[in-house]
Amino acid sequence: MNTEKKEQGHVSIGFIGAGNMAEAMIAALLRTGAFLPGHIAACDIQPERIDYIEKTYNIRVLSDSRQIIEQCDIVVLAVKPQQMADLLADAAGQGSFDVPAGRRLIISIAAGIKLETFEKWIYAGKTASEKDRLPIVRVMPNTPALAGAGMCAFSANAVASPSDIDVVCGILAAMGDVIHCGEAKMDAVTAVSGSGPAYCFYFIESMLEAGEKAGLTPEEALRLTLSTVKGALRLIEVQGASPAELRRRVTSPGGTTEAAIRVFDDHGLKEILIKGILAAAERSEALSRPD
Repeated sequence: MNTEKKEQGHVSIGFIGAGNMAEAMIAALLRTGAFLPGHIAACDIQPERIDYIEKTYNIRVLSDSRQIIEQCDIVVLAVKPQQMADLLADAAGQGSFDVPAGRRLIISIAAGIKLETFEKWIYAGKTASEKDRLPIVRVMPNTPALAGAGMCAFSANAVASPSDIDVVCGILAAMGDVIHCGEAKMDAVTAVSGSGPAYCFYFIESMLEAGEKAGLTPEEALRLTLSTVKGALRLIEVQGASPAELRRRVTSPGGTTEAAIRVFDDHGLKEILIKGILAAAERSEALSRPD
C-alpha cells in the first residue's frame, strides 16, 4: 500500500464476499497501486470462488468474516443483500465488531440496505466512543466498474470523519467516477447509475436489431452502434453542451434523424423511459424498508 494510506492509518482492506463487484474492486485497487496484494484479504462461503480469487490476484485469504473484521482496517461487506442480515447477526453475535483499539472503516456495497440497518447490528451495546471507531459507509457501484469505468455513489453515517471520506473516495476512484451524496438520494442513484447500464444495453439492443432489419450484418450493426454510442458520449464530454442541444444540432428539418425522433415522440418514448427510471427508484425505496 502506498505511503499516503499508511499515514492515514488504513493499512489493509478485507472483503467479506468475493463476487463480481468485490473482484472489480480488488482488481482496480491492485491495478492502480492503491493497495499491494499483501494488504488485501478476502473470504467467501464458496471454496472454488475464493480459490480463484487467491490464485488470480495473489491476495490473502482468511477463513471467515470474523477474521476479516478483526484483522483489517477497512472492511468491505460484499455479500448479496439477502445475505446481509445473517452476516451482521452472526458477526455481532460473535463480538466481531468489538474492536479493542484503533478504527474499523465499514463499507457496504449491498444495494438497498440503509445505514441505520448496519448501525442497529454493528453499534448494539456499544458506547459512544466505541461507535466513533466504527464509521459506516454505504456505496452504490455499477457494473462498468468491472471495466474500470464505473460510477460509484456513497453516503456516510455521522461517525465518518473527513479522513474516512477521503479514504473511501480513493478506494472507489480506482474503479471510475465517484460522487458523495446524502443517503436520501441513494434510491435515485440506484435508479439512474446503479440500474442505468441496463437501460443503455437495452437501447443498444434496439439499435442492433434495427440495423439488422435495415440490412446490416450483425457484425456491421455492432461496430456501427458501439462506435456511435461511444462517439456521442465523447461529444458531450468535449463540447460541454447538453444532450438536448446536441440532439437539436443534428436533427435537420425534414431529415432522417427527425423522422426517427418524430416516431419516438409520437410513442412517448421519453415519458416511458422517465417512468421506468422512477419505477426503479420506487422499487429501491421499497426494498430498503425494514421488514
